[in-house]
Amino acid sequence: MKFDNRQKLIFVLLLLISLGVLGLYIPPNAAGSQNLAMVQMFQPDEAAVYPYVINMIAPASNFYQGLHSFVFYGYYFYGFPYFAASAVVLLPLPLTGNLGNVSTAMLLLRQLISVLPMLAALLFLVFMQDGFRTYRSGVLFIFLLGVPAVVQNNLWWHPDGIVFLLIVLTLFFLLRDNLRLGKNFLLAAVMCGIATATKLVGLYFFLAVGLVLALSLVQKRATWKRVIGMAFAFLLVLAATFLISNPFLVSSWARTSYFDIFRQQTALLSEGYAVYYGKGPAAAWPLLHASYGEIIFLLVALGTAVWGSIRGTNRFLHGIILAWFIPLTVSVLWLTHFKFQYWLPVALPLFSTLIILLPEKWQIPPRPVKSNRKNWLMFCARILLLVVVLGQFVLYLITDFQLYRSDLTRADNNPRIAFYSQVVDSLKPLSQQALQVYYDYRLYVPATPDWTTTTTYDLLDYSFIQEGKFSILLLLEQRIRDYLNPNVTGINPVEFAKNQQFYKDAENGTIKGYELVFRNSVGLVFVDEPLYQQYFHK
Repeated sequence: MKFDNRQKLIFVLLLLISLGVLGLYIPPNAAGSQNLAMVQMFQPDEAAVYPYVINMIAPASNFYQGLHSFVFYGYYFYGFPYFAASAVVLLPLPLTGNLGNVSTAMLLLRQLISVLPMLAALLFLVFMQDGFRTYRSGVLFIFLLGVPAVVQNNLWWHPDGIVFLLIVLTLFFLLRDNLRLGKNFLLAAVMCGIATATKLVGLYFFLAVGLVLALSLVQKRATWKRVIGMAFAFLLVLAATFLISNPFLVSSWARTSYFDIFRQQTALLSEGYAVYYGKGPAAAWPLLHASYGEIIFLLVALGTAVWGSIRGTNRFLHGIILAWFIPLTVSVLWLTHFKFQYWLPVALPLFSTLIILLPEKWQIPPRPVKSNRKNWLMFCARILLLVVVLGQFVLYLITDFQLYRSDLTRADNNPRIAFYSQVVDSLKPLSQQALQVYYDYRLYVPATPDWTTTTTYDLLDYSFIQEGKFSILLLLEQRIRDYLNPNVTGINPVEFAKNQQFYKDAENGTIKGYELVFRNSVGLVFVDEPLYQQYFHK
């Protein structure tokens, strides 16, 4: 494809905006990452993945060992494309002797794995809607950048930026194929396969691909024989790409681990993490509202997608966006508990259809008379809907500022960081002792001399504590309150009863075999009985 001078100018301007946005995220993405303990306190998902990526690029004894560590990374909750991209981003660190520099690593990962793919995806989305031909490209790009879910995703290291780029590229190649069922159709299968390998989300393209095949047949772009053949070809290319993109699947034990994790994740998403998470639009609404906007705005966006697919000038694009939107939306609203990133791959393409509210050239119709009443009513309706969108954008900016400032200053005067110093002070009598320390993962517990630390994402019970033989327990006050909430229901009632018994004892300061030595609004410090009797009891 060739750009004319106007398209080149708009594209360059959007690139400059993108560079400015990339720079804008540097301060918050560098904050609160002094060490891995701080990363874990603010973003446990980042901390859980980080050691595996570091191991992928750690110096190895030989080439085979290095390749083995790179491919068989061992944390198969996300696919190889995400881990490989993250490892490549961090390759300069061991080469420059900075492999242990957590702060620099997290900045690179958040900027290049989250922000950069998001910017690229939004540029592709804008190009599909307007071709970089008019002022609408800039307006749509800036609007999409302001969606709070985009800001949230740009402030952490997670696979969703890469996945979203792959989703948009799938839409792009389907659009470019233009119902010919040719090489671009198969390139869409490649992008869909990589997206599926990364986070399985590509599987929800079945309705959009089915629509493309049906339209190709109805519009006589292809025969029955070709439609059936290309449907199978799409599936074969997708499957082959999936396998190639996850090379660890050549190993039987890695496959077993991958599918075990898949089953585990499916159960967690459909039920919850030890306790039931609410499902359905009502349960999802608080998070959906905070990340995507008011109900009236969401209805307007849905309406523009429907209108665009029926009456718009870009009906095919809007039709496949709508067909992509429906299955994943049903899943995240009714079949799983809602998180902001789950809806991101369909929400942003849906919002891009709002561009049809902006005319390429503004023309105010003459005063309404009987002959042009319809045009006048359409113009008034367009203005009213644009007012809704503009109002939503203002609300977006308010939320964005709060999100940005919160991450920028998250380590400043943080009570959980201060709690660590208070813990150390409360344990001064044990300062020369080797200690086995359990801590809740949302507490700040950096590497400390003579401490061997353990944490878990699971709920606690007495059997875990007894098996761990912990000298010290550091418990988060909020976690105790969360699991003693009478509205919380455990997935396994028998096990949850044991968990609640432990947390009740913790709340009362009466954990069996331990004594409470410090407590404030952040957390509690327990010392096991023998140490307490020897060093604290007077």
